[in-house]
Amino acid sequence: MLGYKVLGYQPLLVAAITAAMLFCTKCGTLVEETFAFCVQCGVKIVRDQNLQGSAASGSTLHGNSEREIIESYFLSGYEYQSIICLLEKYHGICISMSTLQRRLSMYGLKRRDLLKEGDDNKLIEIMKEELDGPSCVSGYRALWHTLKIKYGICVPRAEVQRLLKELDPVGTEERSRRKLKRREYSSPGPNECWHVDGYDKLKPFGFPIHGAIDGYSRRVLWLKVCRSNNNPAKVASYFYDCVNELGGCPRLVRTDPGTENVVIASLQCYLRANHVDDLAGDKAHRYGGSTGNQRIECWWSHLKRSRTSWWINFFKDLTDTGVLLDGNIYQRECLWFCFNHLIQQDLNFVAMHWNTHYIRRSRHDTISGKPDELFFLPEASGGEDQLQPVTEDHMREAVSQCEHPNEDNEYQDYFKYVCEHKSLFKPEHWRDALSLFKYILTLHY
Repeated sequence: MLGYKVLGYQPLLVAAITAAMLFCTKCGTLVEETFAFCVQCGVKIVRDQNLQGSAASGSTLHGNSEREIIESYFLSGYEYQSIICLLEKYHGICISMSTLQRRLSMYGLKRRDLLKEGDDNKLIEIMKEELDGPSCVSGYRALWHTLKIKYGICVPRAEVQRLLKELDPVGTEERSRRKLKRREYSSPGPNECWHVDGYDKLKPFGFPIHGAIDGYSRRVLWLKVCRSNNNPAKVASYFYDCVNELGGCPRLVRTDPGTENVVIASLQCYLRANHVDDLAGDKAHRYGGSTGNQRIECWWSHLKRSRTSWWINFFKDLTDTGVLLDGNIYQRECLWFCFNHLIQQDLNFVAMHWNTHYIRRSRHDTISGKPDELFFLPEASGGEDQLQPVTEDHMREAVSQCEHPNEDNEYQDYFKYVCEHKSLFKPEHWRDALSLFKYILTLHY
C-alpha cells in the first residue's frame, strides 16, 4: 500500500452522479445498473445497495457506516466544517470539530502525507495511466483532485505539478498560455435557474451528449450520452429524473430555441402553473441564444478542454486511418456498442470531478466554492435555495410525456449475441474497446 494512502475504493459519492450506476461493496467499482455481476471482482451486485436519495452529492448513503460516510466526504475534498454540516443535515450525525478530527486520525486520513521511498515511482505510474487517455488535457490541479477522489491518494499539489511538468512538458506549456474571459453572472441561490443544452462535438461519431447545470452553484445536474439529443420526449426524461430526485423544480429553465426542448419547456411551465411568484406559469421557461445560456455554454468549453477533445481526436484518427468508415451504419452501431458505456462512465467521472472541485474567487460576480457545497449548503455562501415544490399529480402527468431512452436494436442484439458466445466482456479501457471493435468487424467482413 502506498505511504500516501491508497484506500482501494472509489468514494461513495460517485454513485450520486447517475441513478443508472451501482456501487460494488467489495471492490468499490461502479457498474451499470443492468449488470448482474461486478466487472472488476465478479461479485454479484445486490440491487438494494444502490445509493439513492438527496444528500450532498445526491445520495443519503443509506446502509453505510459512519466511517464510510466520513471517508467519502473527506476523499471528495470537503472542508472539515462542511463535513460536519453535511453529516448533521443529511445523515443525522452531530459531531464537533474535535470529534471529527479524532475520527479522521483514527481512520488514518490525512490531507497530506510525505512520500515514502519507492512511492514516488508508483505515483508516476498512476499519473502515466491517467495521462494515457482523456485526462491528458487536464491541468495539475485537476489531476491532483483526480488522484484524491479516484484513487484516495493525498499528496501535496506542488508534487503533482512537478511530476506533471516532467511527464507532460508540452501539455503543461500549452495550458499555461491559455486565457479565458468570463461574463458576469448573478443569482440569489441554487435552483434559481437551470441551464439546459445539447453538446454535438461527438455527434458526428454517434455520441451526442445532453446536460444541464445550475446557474448559482455551477453544479452539473445531469450529463448523458445518448443516441440522439434531438428527441424532445427523451431529452425531457433527463429533466424529469432530476426533478424527481431533488423533489422540486427550479424557478426558471433556460434552453436554446430548438424543437428538442419543447417538452422540457412545457413540463417546466406545467409544474409551475399553480405558483404565484413573478416567474410562475409560462414565465418559468425562457428560450434564448447561446449568449444568454452562458453557464452551460461556458461549461461545454471546459468539457472540451478537459475531456472530449481527446475523444474527438481519437475518433478522427480512426477515420483517417481507415479503421472507421464514415457513413457505414454497421460500423457506427458497433462503435456505439463498444464505446458508449466508456464515454458515459467518463462523463460521470467528469461531472463528479467538477462538482467536488473548488472554483476560485474571481473579479466577476460569481460565488467561489465547490459546486456540491454551494448547491446543498447555500446558506454557507449567503445564498438561498430556490427549489420550487411540485405535486404528485403534476409529476404523474409529467412522466407520461417522457420517453426514457432505449438503446437496443437488431445491431445491438447481434453484438451482445457475439460477446455471449465468444465469452467476451464489455471493455473497461479504451484500448480494449478498440480491440473489441476491430474484432467484431472481422466477423462481419
